[in-house]
Amino acid sequence: MTVAHTFGRGGWEGPMLDMSKLIEDSQGKDGKLELIVWPGGDKSAEKAVTLQIPPIGRFSPTWPFDCPRSDKLMIDLCDFLAAEYKRAGNFEKMVHTHSSAVLALMASGEPKYQPLIRQIMSEYGKKRYDSNDGNGFPAWNYGHDCIVMGEYYLLTKDRSLLPAIESLNACLVAGQEPESGGYSHKPFPSIQKRIAEGGPKGYGAMAMPGGLAMVAMSLFKEAGLDHAAPAYNRLHQAYLTSVTPSGGIDYGFKDSDHAVIRLAQATGPPKNSPQGIGYACAGGMQGIGEYTIEWPTKSDPRYRPTDWIDKEKSANTVYDMGGAKRLIVRTMGLAEPGKPYRQDGNPCDHFGRSGVGALAHSIGYGHEKSWKYLSDLMAIGCAKNYKGLLDGHASTHMHVLWGSLGAALASEKDFREYLDYIKWWMIMAQTHDGGFLVMPGRDYASTDHVYGTRNFPTACAALILSLKEKRLQITGAPRRMAIEDPAKPAGGLSGRPPRKLSPEKKALLAPSLLATLAELSRADGLKSMPVNLSKATTKVWLAKIESDARLTFQAAGGERQASFAFSDLTAADHTLLALLVARLRPDDAEAQATAGIYLELSGDTRTANGYYQKAGPDFEAKLKDLFE
Repeated sequence: MTVAHTFGRGGWEGPMLDMSKLIEDSQGKDGKLELIVWPGGDKSAEKAVTLQIPPIGRFSPTWPFDCPRSDKLMIDLCDFLAAEYKRAGNFEKMVHTHSSAVLALMASGEPKYQPLIRQIMSEYGKKRYDSNDGNGFPAWNYGHDCIVMGEYYLLTKDRSLLPAIESLNACLVAGQEPESGGYSHKPFPSIQKRIAEGGPKGYGAMAMPGGLAMVAMSLFKEAGLDHAAPAYNRLHQAYLTSVTPSGGIDYGFKDSDHAVIRLAQATGPPKNSPQGIGYACAGGMQGIGEYTIEWPTKSDPRYRPTDWIDKEKSANTVYDMGGAKRLIVRTMGLAEPGKPYRQDGNPCDHFGRSGVGALAHSIGYGHEKSWKYLSDLMAIGCAKNYKGLLDGHASTHMHVLWGSLGAALASEKDFREYLDYIKWWMIMAQTHDGGFLVMPGRDYASTDHVYGTRNFPTACAALILSLKEKRLQITGAPRRMAIEDPAKPAGGLSGRPPRKLSPEKKALLAPSLLATLAELSRADGLKSMPVNLSKATTKVWLAKIESDARLTFQAAGGERQASFAFSDLTAADHTLLALLVARLRPDDAEAQATAGIYLELSGDTRTANGYYQKAGPDFEAKLKDLFE
């Protein structure tokens, strides 16, 4: 070994990489690792020492794909986690360690872990969340718990999780810091209540828990569940305004314009929120009387003009700060990117923040090209950060995990380069008795040796290896809403507010869609177009419609079939079927309009507008009468 270790950031060339190559060479042969030792540094006393290590073979050039060593290692690591749970009764208290271990077992797809997973998930369904809770770091639970429940619901459709998910959705909206879209350690209302009582401001909002929360919201959206849309769209805006040319995200998102005002009449309007301090005031600035601006003042170095407060009254959001004090937050309507970003070739620093952003936008983008452009930019930055593998802030392995899963969304070439470099970690962090250990991180605040111990890096490695399984959304499972339509307009989900249909008109949609599907079935017009149905874990295609309105789907990669009643499918499934009809009948104006209606009811008004345009001006006029 002739290259010295470089302390600080900048790569791992030297003993770490060199020793990993020697170990893999030995493992690929007879397992004999010969070391030349100079006792006490005395070269004249040189001797050879042979260590016997397991001859488990080399990683394949395509690892973790088509790699026997990766296959065995993933199961070994999951076995280690399962044994640790049996020994200790948990995966440790810290939510990032516990959630990662549960996800690793789910991602493996191994039936032998199912009883343990069901046991653990039965406790998740009992959880309830409170945005006034100021004990500990509850806001970190939002994203981690949501991701576990979202992935498990997508696999099992376990409805016992829905009350907990509903409780979390409320906290995702209320607990978010409105200025930046991020989350502090504690939910926003609990912090503001403490400040109003004379307490400290506490910690600022961070991008990392915000990104984890957005991944969770994307999973809920993918499952056809409520996904805390106000917080979801605010996070998307946060990424739009905060992403750098490298795809990097700073410690916190950039703030929108905001101001603190004091009303001349303490009772409003805007009236104090019935939920209390820190919550949004109903009606915004409607009917507001006289007020004075307490912050920002021109003497503050952070001062920015405040003329927007009056000019944009109808769009601003107002929060109760206690008494006559209100927080006014400007709605920043940022333009969506109309073409792919040009990544500047630099890696992302602390790349877990970019990894969760890439995953959130990849899972949630549906048809929105602008969301994919954001995801691609952050994914490329992650893939180029292989030399910064253990540089992440606070929890080093949180960045290893989410940065690696984000890097997997980059091009095959970029991700291959990433995997080839970090192979040293897969070798050097593994121990003789099964799991991985925490290797020294390079961030001054690294805490994994205290809060993660062996379960966390073990779960991180198992999840990276499980990319070959593509079982979870975060490890590459097919997207249910990923029907590409190159003719549709680009744009984000934050378009105009969706309109409503009366219950009577809404009730006519399903029979009409079913009749069209049955007509296509009878005419052999159904084609093998793979979709991601909520009741399937792999892609399927619609094979036929039965006379009793049951829909038969067939596995895209086999002959297996299953039938479901239309009423048993989710609202997102119905939208998927409407989009399928629109693709099968591209010249049918009614099919295009119907797809648009289903999309609008799902909240995706920008994509809906594209289908309305394809339906033609005659239908656009009818739609005005159709909606309330």
